[in-house]
Amino acid sequence: MSFIELKGVQKSYRQGGLLGIRRRIGGLNGLDLKIMSGGCRGLLGASGCGKSTTGRLILGLEQPDEGHVLYKGRDLRELKGAERREFRRNSQVVFQNSHGAVNPRFQAWKIIGEPLMNFEKISIPELRVRAAGLLKKVGLSETDMDKLPHQFSGGELQRVCIARALALSPEFILFDEAVSALDMLNQSLVLELLMELKRSTGTTFLFISHDMRVLLKVSDSIAVMEGGRISFYADDLSELETSGAVSDPALRSLAGAVLPPEPL
Repeated sequence: MSFIELKGVQKSYRQGGLLGIRRRIGGLNGLDLKIMSGGCRGLLGASGCGKSTTGRLILGLEQPDEGHVLYKGRDLRELKGAERREFRRNSQVVFQNSHGAVNPRFQAWKIIGEPLMNFEKISIPELRVRAAGLLKKVGLSETDMDKLPHQFSGGELQRVCIARALALSPEFILFDEAVSALDMLNQSLVLELLMELKRSTGTTFLFISHDMRVLLKVSDSIAVMEGGRISFYADDLSELETSGAVSDPALRSLAGAVLPPEPL
């Protein structure tokens, strides 16, 4: 059974105000996607293809117009009470904009401790101990505990956000363009951290990105998205490392800046 599965998902949005013609735009067009337990599924696509909409639906932040989003075989809309709480505990997210994802007035230990305070009865001293351990896990130091967000670099603050996502030992973490705002050095450092976490925790990852180079580094398999649906699956990533294997037009357009040109 898939851990997360989207079946025939349709999602669109209304555009237009009181004085204009309202019309439906964009979104998802019969999306089918499976995320198996363990490992990392990469979701690749150009801006506007529906990647982030897919992420919001998977997290239960939005509802599909048609189709189903299944969590361990159950439609998310059917989860109530304790089942819904279990899903929320076991599904965490790391966003692209780390500064926008944290309270600027919270110290690092409070940022990391938010999920623990929401789901567990925990004292402040114990919370600080847990936060210190999580900071070390993501390559930071206990001395960073009392820093405010503006005192971290972009790469460091993203590590704090990753530590927060790990706080509850979730079964699933969604990374939505989680390194695209970082410079090349910090991208590399964060990706190395994610690969180590994937090996050591067994957590299921969905990594959303428009950058094939990033996905080739962290993913076990890649789904390519175009026009609100999956146009190509690559379960053997070695096929993507040579341009001759890239036959899908959408994939070629994304890969052109990353993969070497075809020989003449």
